[in-house]
Amino acid sequence: MRKGLRLLIAGACGVALFASGTAITATPALAADGDVTNVALADTFIPPVSQDTIPFSFDLENAYQKVGNEWLPRYKVWVRVTPDNNPGAGVTVNYRLGTANALPKLTTAPPATSKVTGTVNALNNDKPGDRWQLEVALETLAATATPTPSSTAPTTGWKAVKTFAVTAATRVSNVRIDPNPVVLKAATDVGFSATIEKFGGETLKQVRALHPSSGEYYSLGTSLEGDDKSYYNFVTMGTDAPAGAWQIKFTITRGGKTYAFTKGFTVSKTTAPAAKAKSKITMSIAPAKVKKGKSIKVYGKVYRGVKSWGAWKKKVLKLYFKKKGTKSWKFVGYVGANNSGKYSKTIKPKYDGYYRMAATATSATKSSYSPYKLVDVR
Repeated sequence: MRKGLRLLIAGACGVALFASGTAITATPALAADGDVTNVALADTFIPPVSQDTIPFSFDLENAYQKVGNEWLPRYKVWVRVTPDNNPGAGVTVNYRLGTANALPKLTTAPPATSKVTGTVNALNNDKPGDRWQLEVALETLAATATPTPSSTAPTTGWKAVKTFAVTAATRVSNVRIDPNPVVLKAATDVGFSATIEKFGGETLKQVRALHPSSGEYYSLGTSLEGDDKSYYNFVTMGTDAPAGAWQIKFTITRGGKTYAFTKGFTVSKTTAPAAKAKSKITMSIAPAKVKKGKSIKVYGKVYRGVKSWGAWKKKVLKLYFKKKGTKSWKFVGYVGANNSGKYSKTIKPKYDGYYRMAATATSATKSSYSPYKLVDVR
């Protein structure tokens, strides 16, 4: 399993325990009859999980015997596969036991053949392309209501009934989240990419960015790029998205089975700064026309407020001047407001030009400028 890529499975069949090797000592009574026909296996692929099952079925002749008024199974059916079929001279064959479901008791005469079903195991590290062989052994059961079949598989009497090839199954790899971790300061685009290798009839059924603890999710598209194996999509996560552990989840179906590939990522949020109060300054100049060497008075009031305006008490303001015909403002001096927000300053202008007052920002209040006023010096 690839590092950082967690894999889940929900299948149509349960996962059976398996045994391998040849250290089996019991030799049950084996049947000479009981032909096996019409052997069929479901999609024979190697799972993307550590272990999964391959369902099989076949018809078994003469499968029942009559005991009293009931028809009871004549055989215990043993099955196994050789994942390394025809390994070559001097190589030990490792058999893997499967599970055959016991035939039920019947109260009416059975048909000539009975359907046997079961599963054999496929492992994630099995080799794609190998040809496997399904083998069956039949242990004859005593004609009693409570037969006691052997607890271990036979060492002889096996019959090869089907040779089949195993293929690879879809893998999801190279999953990336950008950015990772996700920090929500505002609505944020989060991109997801992956390599999806499809080897059979798989379908990319669903892709979700999921918050498992709350169940909230964003749905993404299921289309692949032009090379049919590259995936890319994105979602816009709003600031109302829950913080914590998220995952991108790819759901893939093949036959009757569903696989879910997931990769986790983290979502956090930054605390928004407190809203700053606005500010504003009024300014008047008297007189607006003055002889050179005479004084003028600059005065007004500074306010601050969020919902309604109030005096910005004791605020220290800055007075600026721009000579007529120029583009730059020059600092003239500081002016302090009183408890009512009122301020005034007397100056002797030398040139025609404009004046304005500035209130610098604080951690709680925004900056502002007054309207500028023209002074005509004669």
